[in-house]
Parts: sequence; structure tokens; C-alpha cells
Amino acid sequence: MSTNRQKSFLATLSLSTKPIGLISHPGNTVPVLSQKLTGEADIFYFRCTDDAYTLYIRSQGDYFGKAIGRSGNFFTDSEPHDSETFKIVNKEGETLTLDELNTDNEKVYLRTRSDERVNAEFIFLEGGARLLANGQVNITLDLNIIERNTPYLSDPDEI
Repeated sequence: MSTNRQKSFLATLSLSTKPIGLISHPGNTVPVLSQKLTGEADIFYFRCTDDAYTLYIRSQGDYFGKAIGRSGNFFTDSEPHDSETFKIVNKEGETLTLDELNTDNEKVYLRTRSDERVNAEFIFLEGGARLLANGQVNITLDLNIIERNTPYLSDPDEI
């Protein structure tokens, strides 16, 4: 049986070939997890606990080390103690951990700890989509694994 560290990994997410990351939109008071129309995807550390993942931002910049949390239905940056946890789910609805992800590029769905599906809301004037709990449009995300068996930054010798 794998340890939580062995099931943790670094990855990017994309939606319809467009990268996912934290960005600001007019009208939002905080940056939200969204499809980026330009630039690179944010790198996320998927930290496993049992069969769920906390997502930490590992891209250099203002949000490095922050976790993905929640403000209403929107996903934003937060301190780790206020983070959301997610389950990685396949098209059959089965929860997956890194043990079941056989390739480094997988099509997946995300569900919140309260079993809400992460969907999208398209922003027509600006283009792109914001990710939110129980959004209007069902989406499949492309999970691109960069590194497997990844430790916490503060505990590189973790087993």
C-alpha cells in the first residue's frame, strides 16, 4: 500500500487545451481558478491524504505555497488550513489516486470533499471559463503529471 507521499505529485491542469491557473477577473474580489487564454498553466502540488488531494500552488509568483480554497462556489488561493480537498474521478465515477493513474496525461473530473463536481462557468465578454463547484457546464480536465512521489517542501526527506 502506498504512503500519502508516494501518492502525491506535481501536475498542471488544462481545459480544452487552455491552461488552468489563478487569475483575476473584473468583478471578482479575489483571483479565481480559471482557464487562462494566454501564458502557462500553474503547477499544482497534489498532496494526498487517504484518497483526496489538497492542491498547493508551486508556480513561482504571488501565490507560491498557497493552497486552493473556496469562496462561495469559486476556488481561490487560501492558507492551507482553509483549503478545499478534491477527489480525482474517472468517467465511471471512481475515485483515483496516483496509484491508478497509469500515464502522465489523463482526462479526469474533480469533485469537492462535499461531493460537488467541479464544472465551469464561461465568461463571454472576456473569454475563457472559471472553475466552480456545481457550475453550469460539465467539463473534463486534462491532468498532466510532471513529477510523481513528491514530498512537502518543508519535509523533503518524507517517506
